[in-house]
Amino acid sequence: MKLLIVMVVLLLRQQGHLAEPAAAIGHLVRRWRDGWLQRGQREGWAAPLVLMLIVLLPALVLALLMGVVSGLWQHLLEAALGLVVLALILFDRTLPDVMARAKNRLATTETAVVAGVILDAELMRVRRELAEEQFRELFAPLFWFLLLGPVAALVYYLLRLMVSADELPSDSPAPRCLHWMEWPAARVLALGFALAGDFTATWQHWRRVVFEREAPALDLLEDAATAAQPVRLEAGAGRDELLLALESVSALFRRTLVLWVVLLALHTLFGF
Repeated sequence: MKLLIVMVVLLLRQQGHLAEPAAAIGHLVRRWRDGWLQRGQREGWAAPLVLMLIVLLPALVLALLMGVVSGLWQHLLEAALGLVVLALILFDRTLPDVMARAKNRLATTETAVVAGVILDAELMRVRRELAEEQFRELFAPLFWFLLLGPVAALVYYLLRLMVSADELPSDSPAPRCLHWMEWPAARVLALGFALAGDFTATWQHWRRVVFEREAPALDLLEDAATAAQPVRLEAGAGRDELLLALESVSALFRRTLVLWVVLLALHTLFGF
């Protein structure tokens, strides 16, 4: 059932369907988050209490809904809720995407400037932004959905939104909780890079950092992506060469996603 849910949601996401309703729902979720944060500041609530209200309360409600019936109806309800929750999470994405924004920046940049050192800086920036977008908006929630179901995916999604809030208290445990939810997901994704790109270089990097508890997920993924899909701009390179380099980095994430889906299909069919 998870395979079918993932395939349907990814297909709709790729086609851009339901983008406007998803954006509206995402806006409502953020308003709800901001409301609790503002109330917590006014009332002087402890940061862990605010975290529980924003993250754990909706997860608890979802878990109760999934267990309200038994038998066949339970499986059907779990599938329906899983489809809705995963669609909400994966459709709530940054638009336009990183590649589109990079192309727009290059299109409005003078040729004389593009021919300079800005190319390497743009490549590094886009690779970092692409890793963050793909990991936090796609791979990490998908990882938790496949591992523990829609409740875990919802917890990760709400933690991500909470950490991105402007009014997050400095003593909030949310960033630490997000770090530990991203810790295993980042290492699984980096291992996927090894299978979808340069295996030897990525594997060597993965072995060095796999047990580093404090290594930020995005730093690990950026280095892994660089090892899996090395890109170098030659002297005299221009816009076209940079766009080709960026497309090759983006293709690494697409190949890794296909790999995940194939492994999920094999697991579903053969049970390993």
